[in-house]
Amino acid sequence: MQFAVHALDTTDSTQSEAQRLAAAGAPEGTVVTARHQRAGRGRRGHDWWDAPGQSLLVSVLLRPAGPVTTAPQLSLLGGLAVAEALATVAAVPARIRWPNDLLVDGRKICGILAEAASDGAGRLNLAQTAFPAALVDRATSLRLVTGDAPEADLVLAAVLEHLARRYDAWRAGGFAALRPAWLERSTLPGQTVRLPDGSDGVGIDVGDDGILRARAADGRVVHIVSGGTVEEGVTHAARH
Repeated sequence: MQFAVHALDTTDSTQSEAQRLAAAGAPEGTVVTARHQRAGRGRRGHDWWDAPGQSLLVSVLLRPAGPVTTAPQLSLLGGLAVAEALATVAAVPARIRWPNDLLVDGRKICGILAEAASDGAGRLNLAQTAFPAALVDRATSLRLVTGDAPEADLVLAAVLEHLARRYDAWRAGGFAALRPAWLERSTLPGQTVRLPDGSDGVGIDVGDDGILRARAADGRVVHIVSGGTVEEGVTHAARH
């Protein structure tokens, strides 16, 4: 896959800009980066905070063939690619917290959001040494972890290299082709996850279809797609 990078200083969000370019016919592999975004967004409508010039803010336009039901797997694919890029450029062993966060020493260093079945955005904390009070105990950066912050262009190149390789594998073999590597870097099993009814459950596994199996407090095994929707056919686990 060939990438064409649109590097912006400030934008409302790289995701919105990528969607505007997609609507205008931009090809797969279109990349939007920014030093700062005024209205970045995460899952469930949450805002994304960034300090200007301190993060890698990037959206990548993908146009996968196949059923729309496989699109949530792109969030998992993106998490794996970024984790591998961090290992390459900074020797940082990031863990993937289902579905779209990367953690180092239990703190979030990157978040990924897939939208519209065609594009995904990521925010990777590079050089921050201070965070808002609400994030100070939950966030980290490459500078805090390693004492240094690689150049954003170097990190972007590594992310795109790993993304292209994993995307090719996914198109050829689906999430099943990525699942062993994804699980090796994930916080499963045992991760606490939010179930669609708002209660907490315990993640068990992610299948070849990219769907999470989680156990509810009453013993039910709930199947959850990345993004929070529930697959039909909730099963019940035997009680011991």
